[in-house]
Amino acid sequence: MLDIDDPLLHEKANADWYRLSVEGGLFSETDRRFLLALNPEDDGPTRWFCVELQSEWDIMGKGADGLLGSAPCRPEFRMLSLDGNVLCFATTWEHAISTSVLTAPHRSLVLRRFAEWVANGAMDEPGEPPLSPEARRWLDSH
Repeated sequence: MLDIDDPLLHEKANADWYRLSVEGGLFSETDRRFLLALNPEDDGPTRWFCVELQSEWDIMGKGADGLLGSAPCRPEFRMLSLDGNVLCFATTWEHAISTSVLTAPHRSLVLRRFAEWVANGAMDEPGEPPLSPEARRWLDSH
């Protein structure tokens, strides 16, 4: 957890995110692709998009001021490795920000229960591609 008042917050937050992402296996130094959860429509379902970290990046600064949060150094995001084995997420607290990596998310009972709920059609919307088959596929593959 990093203190919001730290004058080096931006640099430390970016460095921590990158270190945790590589060490945890979100992506590698040679293949920097991963999945990013985005909500393209404010009240629509979250979708996963394959993205690639470019040579110039600023996840916690400019990124958090757009798709990845509410303001610079105010992250709110979820990322998943291409194989589904590493989940990375960041959030902003009252006086701190934190970035976490969860390896083997398929072993999390909370995530499995949520996936079961989704697989049973709880988030399928009329006129939209159903999410339930994807959730079932994830559950069955792990």
